[in-house]
Amino acid sequence: MHRFLLPVLLCLALPDPAMARDWAPDASSAWPAGGGSGAIQLRGDYLPDLGVEVLEADEPVRERRFAPLTIGDPRLWLYMPFGNFEGFTGGALEARSALALRHGDQVVRLDRLHLLPARQQQLTVLQLHDGHGNHLANVTHMHVTIDHRRGEMALRNADVRATARLAAMLGQPALTNLSIGELRLDARVTVPEQADRSGRGVDHSGRGLSCADRPLWPQDGFEVDVALIGVNFVTALGQEPDTGRLKIAPAATLKNVGEADVPWFQQFQPADPALYPHEPRDQHPFLVWNLYRIHNGRMEQLAASGVKHAFFSQNLACQINCGNGNILWPGCEDTYSTQNNDTATFQGPRSEITPHLGLWDSCGSFFDPGCTGSQTGFAGDWKHRLLVDPQELTQADADYFIDAWYVIQYDVNIWNGMGYHRIEPETVPPSGQTFSLDPFIQGSPMREWVPEGQSTAEAAHQLIVVESDTPEAPYPDNMPLGHLRVLAQVEDLGDGSFRYRYAVMNFDLSSGVHEFRVPLPPDADLLEAWMGGPPDVLETAWPHDRLDRSVRFRAPEGHSLPWFTLYNFEIVVNKQPLADGPVQLVSESEGGARTLEARMPIPDPSVFRDRFE
Repeated sequence: MHRFLLPVLLCLALPDPAMARDWAPDASSAWPAGGGSGAIQLRGDYLPDLGVEVLEADEPVRERRFAPLTIGDPRLWLYMPFGNFEGFTGGALEARSALALRHGDQVVRLDRLHLLPARQQQLTVLQLHDGHGNHLANVTHMHVTIDHRRGEMALRNADVRATARLAAMLGQPALTNLSIGELRLDARVTVPEQADRSGRGVDHSGRGLSCADRPLWPQDGFEVDVALIGVNFVTALGQEPDTGRLKIAPAATLKNVGEADVPWFQQFQPADPALYPHEPRDQHPFLVWNLYRIHNGRMEQLAASGVKHAFFSQNLACQINCGNGNILWPGCEDTYSTQNNDTATFQGPRSEITPHLGLWDSCGSFFDPGCTGSQTGFAGDWKHRLLVDPQELTQADADYFIDAWYVIQYDVNIWNGMGYHRIEPETVPPSGQTFSLDPFIQGSPMREWVPEGQSTAEAAHQLIVVESDTPEAPYPDNMPLGHLRVLAQVEDLGDGSFRYRYAVMNFDLSSGVHEFRVPLPPDADLLEAWMGGPPDVLETAWPHDRLDRSVRFRAPEGHSLPWFTLYNFEIVVNKQPLADGPVQLVSESEGGARTLEARMPIPDPSVFRDRFE
């Protein structure tokens, strides 16, 4: 039998209470939760790719479904200052299930489980132990809500990640740290009579923050800056039945590092106008991710995700937490699990987003094509996901990268809102895939091909910022119309010809790019021309034509280089490179065409140097 003492609150890895002179944690901040019900989903759809079977009542499970958990009497202790959930402080929950995992002759039964609070990579987790004390899994990236009035806790959207111990017990080392499923819990909460449930928060910043005058919205001039601080895990989630393409999703953690409070309202659940008086009233962020490869001198995008619509903020480790999970408060962190980034409810197409403003209109969208005001469209298991041909991941001498970006309305710094890992794919029999990750780096992986700011005759990397039409207006009406990066490398082919490789990344120019031009002297021989992009985005290669003094790649009618996408343009000519020459991008919209210029290596223009004619 387990006995659990009231936890010592100061052991939590939380903001230093000494910074808040008028407050310190006390016993009323510890609320016990126990009993209730739960469910666990072990991914019978993709674990067999690793040779691991999911069993329920000894029968194989080959799809994605939840199995019930029976929750016992011991209690978890919740850390609830001012009625805001900020983690667990101790205790445990007991659970029972009819599930087991089998790999070859090895079987691990999950009939008796204990959930114990812990910390991992600065995240609140629950450790999952079996009845013999084996630490089988970690429950991470959870969303926890507390209903004070009804005395209920709901834990949702949490990854269940296998430990090295579970991997060893099953004889499958590839399971280590892999997201093998999702956990849900509903428990009864006892609220201490003396507990402060005001949600008023306390200033941990030392800057005199207060909930009294919040929220502070960007439309009122308060700047938004949300940073992506971790892409904690990357998981292969099975192969699409008809195509064999591999589905990949990350887990992600972010932090509000700006002065504004950030709206985080779930789609089709509009905010009360007294709280958020702006349109759309279900405003929320969007998470997107891409997969890239550098190989044979070329950086190319292999695949693109759809858009994950965010819907709730856990608000952990805050500078001040004012108690509403539909607002990301200053200094607060939020997290989304791999499983939560692979849902039918929240995955939609990128084409519906206005990225430079971080806006989306639900009416007529994929989720609500009939404009009914409620969700009728769902993505199933495969729509609007990052899907890649597994053969693209088998180049032994290639470098692979995955990045992610939180698109936030009126964010003043998009570059700290994105980040990436260099990843190493590994094929696991019979048909599985895992990824090991190098350290997380904020920003764009484009720098891995050519360092930012380089400008020589052999390589260049330039950022283009498309300024607002009203740059002198006060924030947020002065936000840029978009950001792009243009990169180049030149390869001497040794026979008097040179290969010019250009990579154009459109981050958030909503109108897209419709044309790319490279100056070409009239006496140059154009020996080759090629363009490419991710096959799930680029439906038709752009044709090229040679003009009087340039080569032009032109998008087919109705197509463009869309946002958060990389396209490649390459030519081979018999002219050596000259640094700092003008290449041009043309973006077309209802307001007309806009020509943008980047200074790149170009074929030596012996006839002209300054501009196109």
